[in-house]
Amino acid sequence: MSRHHPSGGSALPLSRPSSTWHCFAKIGLAGALATALACDTAAGQRIEVTGYALGMVVQSGSSALVRGGTALLGRARVMPKLTAGPITVDVAYEHVLQRTPQGGSFAVTSPGGSASSSDWLGLDWSVMSGSRASWRQRFDRLSLSMDAGPVSVTVGRQAISWATTLFLTPADPFAPFEPSDPFRAYRGGVDAVRVRGFAGPFTEVEAVMRGADTPDGKTLTALTRVQTSRGGWAFGGWGGVLHDQAAGALFATGAVGATALRAESEIRRGLSGGGAVRGTLGLDRRFSVSGRDLFVVVEAQYDGFGAADASQLLSTLASAPYARGEMQVLGRWSSAAQASFQVHPLVSVDGMALVNLEDGSLLLAPGLTWSATASGSVRLGAFTSAGRRGLGAGGLRSEYGEVPTLGYVSMSWFF
Repeated sequence: MSRHHPSGGSALPLSRPSSTWHCFAKIGLAGALATALACDTAAGQRIEVTGYALGMVVQSGSSALVRGGTALLGRARVMPKLTAGPITVDVAYEHVLQRTPQGGSFAVTSPGGSASSSDWLGLDWSVMSGSRASWRQRFDRLSLSMDAGPVSVTVGRQAISWATTLFLTPADPFAPFEPSDPFRAYRGGVDAVRVRGFAGPFTEVEAVMRGADTPDGKTLTALTRVQTSRGGWAFGGWGGVLHDQAAGALFATGAVGATALRAESEIRRGLSGGGAVRGTLGLDRRFSVSGRDLFVVVEAQYDGFGAADASQLLSTLASAPYARGEMQVLGRWSSAAQASFQVHPLVSVDGMALVNLEDGSLLLAPGLTWSATASGSVRLGAFTSAGRRGLGAGGLRSEYGEVPTLGYVSMSWFF
């Protein structure tokens, strides 16, 4: 099982941050807005406000881990963005409500970023938390940016993605998406200082410093990334300190004919010393079938942090990389594939498969999306699994075997 595609457990209670950080967040937001609003309107001051709402009903079967039942999820998000000359204030404030059956349920999505590690600014609050329901509010974005020619600096909660591959992204150190999550409109924000600059017309240099609260305590991440391009290929690497440990990565993307190739790899300190290699190789291509688009993605991953067999699944679940939200799947060897087809200008169908190549278990996630209006859509989807079921002496007998069959319907609205 992965953490947020069907993964067990009841709604997570979120602790209220200290009053000091709460006040700091309010002061920081007020100060950032006041600074931008104080700029002369001649500098090009502009305010844009957008929003997003998601409502979902999930009906789940039972398994050895949870009982079946109906789960509800609601998410509302408002996103003001103020620009005044070289200064930009980016804010996203959201509420997330969840109700699960007694004893918890498997989740289709986990909006608002990873629940396994929190950031230092204290911008998450639990309005209500119980055994079956939770109401969470948070600033998913709260950042102040300044552009000074070829250099830009952003401070605060922001979205940072260093992913090269599309689903399995082991070399992305900042709140990666779950590979089976069908809702990827907004990436979870992290609290960081980010500096970006251009060393040439095709070369970008980026440095990020981030603090995070993890189950192992507070950690520091300080990484520098360089990316350049030549001959139709983009490539580069990053290095530095990731969660207090030395780490480095390489990545490349390009095309051979009409097929895009993507690769990324990371080297870290292993769980029992030495080095651990994590990497993914993928390809994707768009076909035309009867005048409609068919998009296909296939990826394969090796993760040195992953379980070599089913007997190691529980220890992997308890490991520090998984607890920090760095691992998307549990297996050492895994693959992902997705195909999406536009059957009508307003209707598309898709299917996602995740396979643990060590234990042979499989997770399938078909779906249908209808663009009901220019700003709204309806989605019907399901998850089903295959693999060894039941709980053995060592715990789980396979990664996906105990994921129950479930179906969901959702409505999304952008404004």
